[in-house]
Amino acid sequence: MNSARLKDLLTRYLNSESSVSENKRIENWYQNLDDQAPVPMDEVKAQKVKEEIWSAISPKLSSNRTPVRRLNSIWLQVAASVLILGTAGLFVWQKNDQTAWVGFSVPTKSAIEYTTVSTKIGERKSLKLSDGSLLTLNSGSSIRFQNDFSEKRNIEILDGEVFFDVKHDTARPFIVRSGPLTTQVLGTTFNIKAYTGLNKISVGVVRGKVGVTVPGKRVEFLLKGRQLSFEKHKSKISLSSFNEQELSWQQGNLVLNDVSFEDMAILMNKNYGVHLVTPLQSIKSKHFTVTINTAMPYLKALEVIAAIHHLKIKERRETIEIY
Repeated sequence: MNSARLKDLLTRYLNSESSVSENKRIENWYQNLDDQAPVPMDEVKAQKVKEEIWSAISPKLSSNRTPVRRLNSIWLQVAASVLILGTAGLFVWQKNDQTAWVGFSVPTKSAIEYTTVSTKIGERKSLKLSDGSLLTLNSGSSIRFQNDFSEKRNIEILDGEVFFDVKHDTARPFIVRSGPLTTQVLGTTFNIKAYTGLNKISVGVVRGKVGVTVPGKRVEFLLKGRQLSFEKHKSKISLSSFNEQELSWQQGNLVLNDVSFEDMAILMNKNYGVHLVTPLQSIKSKHFTVTINTAMPYLKALEVIAAIHHLKIKERRETIEIY
């Protein structure tokens, strides 16, 4: 069907002047549009055509007249109006040397691909990113990052603790999101502990300079040997010296540095898979400081913790009670 004949049919269709057989031809034409691919147009022409289309179809959208045609979709009338506008070249598909008229093409954006890396209970893992940066994940940790680092270097800590040795690149800042904290560097070495179960998130700098932001608060810049801690419950930031002894988790140690019973229980679970409980409020309010090599069996490790803090342990079927 040539374009002049098609326009004539569509005009009569919209004016309810076409025959039953002509209606069928129009409906078949409309159904076949999905099988054809669009030719893109520039934005200026596209905007002009949109305005013309709207001028052509808006009276029909606001009309109270009962529709005569049985085809329910208003989009057939939109497509017909497009053709009647005569914008040849903007809506043309070439197929088998015949011309078909259709609607706009919308450019699609390829989906961003991510990689997720996790460690199991008691496992530690190192990996090298495409930009040359080195990461080490502590036990029970999980991170996610974009596969393509050509424009942005974004990392998200979903759970756990990660040590970063970032390749210097002034054109592409290295950005780490860990809960409410965003840490940005150009190239440096630092550690982030951000287990979801813990109340505190900490960022400690080993080398270089790090910028840390929390929504609603000013940016904090940390130099070598400094640490930022963020208490989630109170939304409170504190700064202190960074004790590099805490990095000994990379050698297989469990480092408890003035942590609550609840936090100790979470870290023991991440490293050993055991569940600690206590019926005593005095123990729940206690804080624990000790460094244990995780090669030590969990019962022996708990005996050491209990002895240091003058407590006892009792192993049950699914839990270990501290009293």
